[in-house]
Amino acid sequence: MEDRRWGRALFHPPSSIIYPRLNPMRVFSYNILDGGEGRADPLAEVIEANRPDVIGLVEATNGTVIERIAHRLKMDFVHAPGSVSQASALLTRWTIRDSINHGLLRKGLSKSLLEASVVDPKGQAWVFGVVHLHHHAKEADEQQRERELDVVLEVFRRHREANTPHLLMGDFNANSPMQEIDIDKVKPGTRQAWEANGKQIPRRVIQRMLQAGYLDTLAAADPKAAKAGGTFTTQFPGQRVDYIFVYGIEPARIQSGWIEQDRLAKYASDHFPVGAVIQ
Repeated sequence: MEDRRWGRALFHPPSSIIYPRLNPMRVFSYNILDGGEGRADPLAEVIEANRPDVIGLVEATNGTVIERIAHRLKMDFVHAPGSVSQASALLTRWTIRDSINHGLLRKGLSKSLLEASVVDPKGQAWVFGVVHLHHHAKEADEQQRERELDVVLEVFRRHREANTPHLLMGDFNANSPMQEIDIDKVKPGTRQAWEANGKQIPRRVIQRMLQAGYLDTLAAADPKAAKAGGTFTTQFPGQRVDYIFVYGIEPARIQSGWIEQDRLAKYASDHFPVGAVIQ
């Protein structure tokens, strides 16, 4: 097993040509639960153990916690509060070139949406989106997520049209069509929603992401984990709702993907984080 330890609009997207990289890019996505207050150090330890270059955080409502994590990891960061008591953040050991907080600028988002471009040591710019969609598992909730996904896809449409490689990561609060959900392992609220939905969990949001051309990095790197692995909750890990998606990057460039489920991660938040290594 691999050792995993260790707002401004983007007006000039990078070329659609993907240049060879000297070192893989390590990406990490983490829902840190209610701002992470009182848990900055455990969260930072979980993140540090995975040696990421770029991190997307959601429920990043406490700016002091984000600053503390970034200081400990020696990373730059941008913090993007959403429209209603939610926030996203992006941290990186590279250079943040520009960012835009769509959570405040776009109508129809219940949580947060951050876009940022990061310049790696070779001078190549990478576009990232940190996404947090509406929660809960009833059919009406999936419909709300679909409306929010319309906003997300519209925000990043210019990058798809330019064939600009980019990544969308975060808590989509949605289930993959390939996942084998064991209803006995999900939290009680999800089980109740499953009953209310006629004993099914809607999966259209992730299906739409795939249809739009986005690649689920975990599914590309480890299909078995993508089918059976769970990120939510850490106590009832019966669902995978946290993702790192890429666009314009070939599947062969996804060197690895994982769900971090070590003991500390089980208690640092109510979500397990996900990671990916991209060549």
